[in-house]
Amino acid sequence: MRILLANLTLANLAGSETWTATLARQLKCAGHEVTCFSPTLGVIAQRLEADGIRCTDSLPASDAAKPFSIILEPKHDLDFDCIFSNHHDVTTFLRGRFPDKTIISTIHGVLHTMQDKKGQTVPAPEHPAVGKADVFVAVSEEVQAKLATDYGIKSVIIRNFFDLTHFKSKRKPAEGKPKQFLINTNYAEKNDKEILILKEVTKHYGARLTAVGQNFTQTDDTRRAIEDADVVLGMGRSVLEGVAMGRLGIVHGRWGTGGIVNDQNLETLRNCNFSGRNSGGDFWTVEKFIEEIDANYKPEVLAWGMDYIRREHDVVKAASEYVLFGSATKAAAPAPLRKLKFQNNVA
Repeated sequence: MRILLANLTLANLAGSETWTATLARQLKCAGHEVTCFSPTLGVIAQRLEADGIRCTDSLPASDAAKPFSIILEPKHDLDFDCIFSNHHDVTTFLRGRFPDKTIISTIHGVLHTMQDKKGQTVPAPEHPAVGKADVFVAVSEEVQAKLATDYGIKSVIIRNFFDLTHFKSKRKPAEGKPKQFLINTNYAEKNDKEILILKEVTKHYGARLTAVGQNFTQTDDTRRAIEDADVVLGMGRSVLEGVAMGRLGIVHGRWGTGGIVNDQNLETLRNCNFSGRNSGGDFWTVEKFIEEIDANYKPEVLAWGMDYIRREHDVVKAASEYVLFGSATKAAAPAPLRKLKFQNNVA
């Protein structure tokens, strides 16, 4: 299939950008012809181009795409079979540009409005492009419920996914007690509450605290940082990358402390996409952290986490689900899409 994969930016080391790159690489590995589109290119686009995946910030109309000179401007085929798109403005633009193509739009979060420069409320990037997509995908039950309640949109859930051939560890976590903690966040600064708490926790264990993110060391390969850690803290993709590599994962960040990623907390945590919104804005005390880490820093908990990620968050499985939706037509949809009736998913 010829697939167009679109995101608001391909410039930041952040969640939807990493999501896009992971899906693009898997689709290419599965034999599909993949093009990535974004109005803003950058480091993610550069990495994808190096992997043989074309990235563009321009999708001219068909006539405009014809080269003036084959020597100077090679022609690119812009006739895609389907489109996988993130973000309100991008999806809206693509519907206008490709009115007859199947668009699958993924909604990653629940913050759907924001204030513009004039102080007016406008759609945020995660606001669904109502009426512009054929299928809406939610990353969690929380997002799915909001789409249904606020917009009357039916959606299917495809959870965050990871390249599990990449997120593999050569080192086992330290025995007995953790020796290094890692927090992965683009929101916190070094003196914010969530960081200061962790400094006290690591002091108790005689461990080191390392951090990656916008206000710390930035990296497009978090695997290297996770490899050195025994406990990984973060939200969403950030914490699940650690769990995939056999580390103890703790949901902790801007929304509060969601808890340990284990079988007892799983449903509560994943319903809100491991964001920590289940905490009600509360952060664990140092004493609570120590209590929970002592109870869960065990080989069986770490092994359970790795198995869970393999079962539920493998990009191979997720990519096949997207291709299933993308290969459908409005006239002849497979069973999952017939159930949604292709009415822009509006109930």
